[in-house]
Amino acid sequence: MRKSIVLILLAVFMLTSIMGCSSSPQGQDPAKVKVQFVTEPKEGQAGQKLKLIAKISGLVSEKGANVQFEIRTSDKSVNPKLIKAESIGKGNYEVENVFNEPGTYTVYIHLYQEELHITKKKELQVT
Repeated sequence: MRKSIVLILLAVFMLTSIMGCSSSPQGQDPAKVKVQFVTEPKEGQAGQKLKLIAKISGLVSEKGANVQFEIRTSDKSVNPKLIKAESIGKGNYEVENVFNEPGTYTVYIHLYQEELHITKKKELQVT
């Protein structure tokens, strides 16, 4: 019985050690990560497609990076919309979205990479 407990504890210890090593960002300093938000076209029009682009710099590596755009209305009457962005290379991630109503929208850009999670908040005016 005692031998079984020791083996189980050893297995748990080894598993957590392995998991801990593989899930830490490789020397990534979150303060060095910069996120620039741009749209194409520059001015958003209600009812028309608008590209939302996150230009990310300062990552040690882009490997495993996951970017999502969270879109909220200013009056918070609608649940937030979460859209996974596609990498278009060189640290740029984009999505296309149609804003049905004119107004001010809050866009949160979420960057996930291993244990790293950075969120940037941007305002977007749609006419």
